[in-house]
Amino acid sequence: MKKVLFLLLLFFIVHGVRASHIVGGEIEVIQIKNPIVPNSTHQVTLSLYFDAINGRSAAEDLTITLQVYRKKDLALMGNITCPQTYRQPIKYVDPSCQKGDLATLLIKYTNTIDMSDAKFSDPEGYMIVWERCCRNNIITNIQNPSNVGMVFYTEFVGNTVPNTTPHFRDIIADYACINQYFEIDFNATDEDGDSLVYNLVVPWIGNSSPQVSNPMTSPSTSYREASWVSGIDINNVIPGEIPLRIDSQTGVLSVKPNKLGLYVFSVMVEEFRKGKRIGRMKRDFQLKVIDCIYNAPPVVGVANQNSKKVFSNNEIVTIKKGQKRCFDILFTDPDIKQIVTLSVKGVNIDTKKILFPTTLSTEIKSSDTLRATFCLDECIITRNNVPAEFYILISDNGCPVPQNRSFKMRVQFEENQNTKPTITTSLTNNPVVMYGDTLRFSVFGNDVDNDTLSLSGAGRNFNLANYGFNFPSKNGIGSVNSILQFIPNCEALRQKQLLLDFIVRDQRCGISAQTLYSVPVEVKGKPNNAPTVLTSLNNNTITYTLNPNQSNDVTFNVNSQDIDNEIISLIGVPKGFDFKSAQMTFENKDGKGKLSSLFTWKPTCSLLGGQDLREFIVNFSAKDNNCFQMKDSVNVKLILKDNLVIDNPFEPFNTFTPNADGKNDFFNLGNIPDDNCKRQFQKFEIVNRWGKSVFLTDDRNFNWDGGEAPSGQYFYALTFSDKVFKGIINLIK
Repeated sequence: MKKVLFLLLLFFIVHGVRASHIVGGEIEVIQIKNPIVPNSTHQVTLSLYFDAINGRSAAEDLTITLQVYRKKDLALMGNITCPQTYRQPIKYVDPSCQKGDLATLLIKYTNTIDMSDAKFSDPEGYMIVWERCCRNNIITNIQNPSNVGMVFYTEFVGNTVPNTTPHFRDIIADYACINQYFEIDFNATDEDGDSLVYNLVVPWIGNSSPQVSNPMTSPSTSYREASWVSGIDINNVIPGEIPLRIDSQTGVLSVKPNKLGLYVFSVMVEEFRKGKRIGRMKRDFQLKVIDCIYNAPPVVGVANQNSKKVFSNNEIVTIKKGQKRCFDILFTDPDIKQIVTLSVKGVNIDTKKILFPTTLSTEIKSSDTLRATFCLDECIITRNNVPAEFYILISDNGCPVPQNRSFKMRVQFEENQNTKPTITTSLTNNPVVMYGDTLRFSVFGNDVDNDTLSLSGAGRNFNLANYGFNFPSKNGIGSVNSILQFIPNCEALRQKQLLLDFIVRDQRCGISAQTLYSVPVEVKGKPNNAPTVLTSLNNNTITYTLNPNQSNDVTFNVNSQDIDNEIISLIGVPKGFDFKSAQMTFENKDGKGKLSSLFTWKPTCSLLGGQDLREFIVNFSAKDNNCFQMKDSVNVKLILKDNLVIDNPFEPFNTFTPNADGKNDFFNLGNIPDDNCKRQFQKFEIVNRWGKSVFLTDDRNFNWDGGEAPSGQYFYALTFSDKVFKGIINLIK
């Protein structure tokens, strides 16, 4: 029995640790401009709103781990372990208004991350995710709140675009009164000046559960959403005479609820730069609707100091040229002795250009209408001349719920109508330029408003310099001009037509208008004939028979001509060998119109490599330097042969009588075969029967008359480089 009780107790303890506690939160990514920690480029902070009454302290994490994924393929890029760095109750406008049954902690987890390397350069961006269970168990507008978790989610660009995500202001209250109009400011600031758009979205519940309260996130492009209870949908998250809604531009939430309860909702803020979304972040929170005494809201209006007219909310106010840009804020609060606070915020203009204190607080001492003044900077200009939009916030410190109201202003400045600058050129027609010629024309920018101008040019999908264009950018006031010069290169000729874009921009108070002017340029090439290559040889063939005893150079001329008189290149290319090893020389040449170069060959037996015949092929080519290059070529065949002869049997008359009768007076071998690469004559020697040399010569045309040698029998040896022939000689005197 004790064991059963122990198990039950353990179950309730574990269940309590995993009990409902999450109120909401968001993830923020801040670019670090002067990092203290090496290799830290961004700071990541998760702000968690924790139910301090219904949640249990054991469910509070001291450390969390965020996951970073690449959006395009959901690849895990790494984990960020974040310790708890902040823990305080959320602040109320008036702490005395705080109710004892509702208390929320703001807990922050922070660490740094290095996103400077190449792995964070994907243009589609990244996302940071953390999942946690469970939500507050007294939530009334979603099903099974204590059994579902929350997905903390932020998308951001990597290091391709310097950026910091939007920053939500800290929440200062988390309850509203039934049947009373209520506003809460969910406006976020963006230090990069990006445009922010707000929307209500269905809360995400992800994959966590009471059993797996802190799962390793499974990344998704579409996370599981909470299921609404009956009668609730995205357009009726908090039901009422005015259901919960959000101003897409200001981020101000408003509602006039008609049912008690605790309602969870999610706000998605999207970040846009130059019309392209570069990120988004989601904030979850919950608002309790309670029954409370009535706190009358403050009243605010705006009057024109020029006409004293009191404007309606969201009315377009026109300021004519020369009129004052100052207005009176008329405000009061039916509840005497309350303190009201005024502030202004720009929607499509910089708040700093509204000349008014950051906040203005005053005590209501009577029912009289109070007055405050603000002015608009002379340099407020909106893009496309749309009205300047901003809103005035007023809030009191009444209990049980401070009341907030906003008044939206839209101001059109007639004097700031900005006329776009114009562009003209000195051209009369679309230009056509021949390759080898130069195109020049002037480009003019003018502005009737006499604004500061900048004039620049660019190639449509190409770099100007890469195609031979030169167009210096110029600046001026009221008017500006620059000269374009174009010397077409081959890349330009191959394109045939190029489109130039000239842009003139004006600048007034940091706002720019621009005009684009395009000029098509056609590039034409001149007719081109191929150069010719000729040699001084018949049939471009040489046959050379080697004789080791002779040394003759083989030479011929290679000539090239271009009738277009262009620069030509003449080159010789041996096929399968190199000039040096083959004892050949040829000088490649470049020149205009006509070229000639001498080919020289000094063939030797070594080139045959023991063979009787060998062929060499040399290709001679000429090409011009035209963009559409033309060429001609010719092959020259060089045939190298050995001096092959029939082997001499060497059967001379072996008896001679040197008696001066004119008959058979000398001994010789007759016609000794000519030398070739394999065999060369070296010497002829005669010895007597005792081996003594009596005659020795290296003259192949010798005659031996016997000399002083007596009659008798002698022996001879005919020596070649590869063989020796021997025989007998009979000398008769």
